[in-house]
Amino acid sequence: MSHPRISFTNRWMFERVMLDEEVCRQFIRCVLGIDAAHIEYLNAEQVLEPAIESRGVRMDVYVREGHRVYDIEMQAAAEPLLAHRFRYYQSSLDGATLAPGRDYDELPESFIVFLCAYDPFDQNLPLYTLERRCLEAPELSIDCKAHWLALNAHAWSALPQGTLRDLLHYTQNGSLGSDPLVRRIDKIVAEANSDRKWVDKVFYCVSTIEENDARRARILERQALKKGLAEGHAKGLEQGLAEGLAEGRAEGRAEGRAEGRAEGAQEAEERYSALITHLVSAQRFDDLAAIASNTERRAALFEEFGL
Repeated sequence: MSHPRISFTNRWMFERVMLDEEVCRQFIRCVLGIDAAHIEYLNAEQVLEPAIESRGVRMDVYVREGHRVYDIEMQAAAEPLLAHRFRYYQSSLDGATLAPGRDYDELPESFIVFLCAYDPFDQNLPLYTLERRCLEAPELSIDCKAHWLALNAHAWSALPQGTLRDLLHYTQNGSLGSDPLVRRIDKIVAEANSDRKWVDKVFYCVSTIEENDARRARILERQALKKGLAEGHAKGLEQGLAEGLAEGRAEGRAEGRAEGRAEGAQEAEERYSALITHLVSAQRFDDLAAIASNTERRAALFEEFGL
């Protein structure tokens, strides 16, 4: 069976792309304004040999440059506990870079960057820079040299013309444009997709981490309930889900006859469920109501969220 094309937002594809030193260097310059010199990868083996993830430390792109370390993460699906992940990755990063018995001033300056294909904090900002502050004295900056940043590809159009805007646009929907960095990324993506042995490993890994996606869906559902969705929206979501799943099964059966009726139905359901998850996270209730009956709007939303 042939696999669909793996996109840039796939975490293993993202890792492989960033293994290109020039891409990684330009990404750091584009996002952080830092001209990194020599880059040392600390996780190259796991990038080239995808394996099932565990709760242990598994950072997407973990590199060192001088007295700085960078952890660069791709977050394609909505993560309701992104702040907790920042905290977890920071502790893992510090534990890995400070040897036992060494003083705290030997901790390297660290940067954790999440490139998100959605808006992680619902403020419609293309970039969130999260630094420590004192509540009692907001003007007081706690300079511990640990920096957290979240990029929101959904808000790419809010940026001025430039590499970061084009990078976020490409992340959001695969729009290529003319930026040299984005074109280099797309070339690596195409080359990686031609490596069928590697692609097969990636798809094997993806099939084994569905439990993690289910966990995110459960958390999103609990948060939506806590926020008290209006009764009409809740009913619309329930009705839209029921109708959409039925339609998804029909579409899946039609599209999947060549590969098998069951497989086509499952793919259509998963695609529709992923769209609902995105819309619930973004609280776009009008779109939730529309996707059940408006096929054109549904197709546009599939394209918007890269599904």
